[in-house]
Amino acid sequence: MVEIVKVQIPLSGPGPALIYDKNRKHMVTRALVNHELEMMGDDVKAYFNGAWSSVVGWGLSQRVEDQDW
Repeated sequence: MVEIVKVQIPLSGPGPALIYDKNRKHMVTRALVNHELEMMGDDVKAYFNGAWSSVVGWGLSQRVEDQDW
């Protein structure tokens, strides 16, 4: 199932991103791959369509407009 997730990268510099859904049911930290970093641009926070897998965590597809949460 695809849902909107928030991705936040550290303000202090390079490091793993925090990725979670609106209800914070599934929260993970992991490094972003190159195409995900490109979609983030210069933003430290962005929202994506994400699919949850208990094996790999959140898989990110496309960036979506900012949300209010």
